[in-house]
Amino acid sequence: MNDLQTHQKTLSGPAWLADLRIAAAEKFDASDWPSTSEEEWRRTSLRAFELDSYRTGSENPPTTAPATTAVAEDSGPSPAGRLIFWNDTLTSALVGDELAGRGVVFSSLADIAEGAGDNGASAAASTRDALRQSLDLSDNRFQYWHYALLADAAVLYVPRFVEIAEPFIIDFHLTGDEVVRTPHLLVVLEEGARATVIKRLISPTDGEVLVVDADDLVVGDAAGLRFVTIQRLNEESLVFSNGRGHVGRDGQLHRTEAALGADFVKTRFVSELAGAGADVALNGLYFSTDEQHMDLRTVQSHAAPRTASRAFYRGAARGESHTIYQGLITVNAEALGTDAYLTNKNLILSEDARADSIPSLNISTDDVKCSHGSTTGKLDESQLFYLQTRGYTEAEARLTLIEGYFEDLIAQVPEMIQDELRDLISDRLSDPDD
Repeated sequence: MNDLQTHQKTLSGPAWLADLRIAAAEKFDASDWPSTSEEEWRRTSLRAFELDSYRTGSENPPTTAPATTAVAEDSGPSPAGRLIFWNDTLTSALVGDELAGRGVVFSSLADIAEGAGDNGASAAASTRDALRQSLDLSDNRFQYWHYALLADAAVLYVPRFVEIAEPFIIDFHLTGDEVVRTPHLLVVLEEGARATVIKRLISPTDGEVLVVDADDLVVGDAAGLRFVTIQRLNEESLVFSNGRGHVGRDGQLHRTEAALGADFVKTRFVSELAGAGADVALNGLYFSTDEQHMDLRTVQSHAAPRTASRAFYRGAARGESHTIYQGLITVNAEALGTDAYLTNKNLILSEDARADSIPSLNISTDDVKCSHGSTTGKLDESQLFYLQTRGYTEAEARLTLIEGYFEDLIAQVPEMIQDELRDLISDRLSDPDD
């Protein structure tokens, strides 16, 4: 029995979850780590890492999170609910009683997997179906690893035509050294439902955590999801993240990704526009410093007629860091009337920083309107000069321009986390100039 099988025997859950882990472990054992011979991984090499050496297993959570993992105080209205996970354990849940009365389930997979109660039964069935489908659609060893180790997950289930105005917040605190963690978020919105979800990945200032992350977002017909994911891990950690958004007829998904931490980042998010009239917006902001490596990929997959998608990713790089953005629009033969575009902008803040932009199209029908573009450049010297003539120091002028560069994306996320994003960007510039 190998280490993975031994660890699986320590994990709890219903029989279907155990079967899913076993199936994932078999796929894991039959696959290899991605290599630079694959187009998606051509600019991201794993040779520097001994991935098989990272430990699995959980640690007892503390009663309160240390100050080093604290997040900025939220402003604005109170959230609809909040879950705090410590590694694989839900340690705190704040959920209003009125949500249950409306059929909303917001809890951990461990709590709902058995399907207690009417709402729990629907949420459990949706959870089971979504996880099975995601494993079936997985195509790389990191995804198989994630599902083989899956111990728990944050789950939000919103029934038909229920609309929740206030955001749901999920914080994953990830700790340890040379240890693998597998946070998972599942959101299921039934027909006509609407919700906003904010997810944070947080770690202490020290400790090399290997995060193998996954998000499953299921947006039903005429439903609407606004989703923000913030990665603010320490600069010893590694992140391999895979996400999937399935959008039904006339459904809407607005996703914002903020990559503002970790030493090594490789993410992929696939949006599946599966129903006619589906609409997807993918926003991203990323900022690398020192010797960080960030490789972010989005896929806008159009599978139904009259669908629309747009991706707008904006990054900055300083020090000796390297960023890559890969954006792909795919349109199958049935997706007539598709309207899609993607654009990527990069700001180079030091001579040794590097940014690669790879937008691409794969179109199988003529009745479409698709476009892509990218730009890479430095701060405008004339703008720097203008601000200095108005009394700004050079450092203040640079900070003002860089903050302004990201501001239109920040303005699109819920107000309660806008200042947090601004502070994280400011922190990226707090070191001496490169």
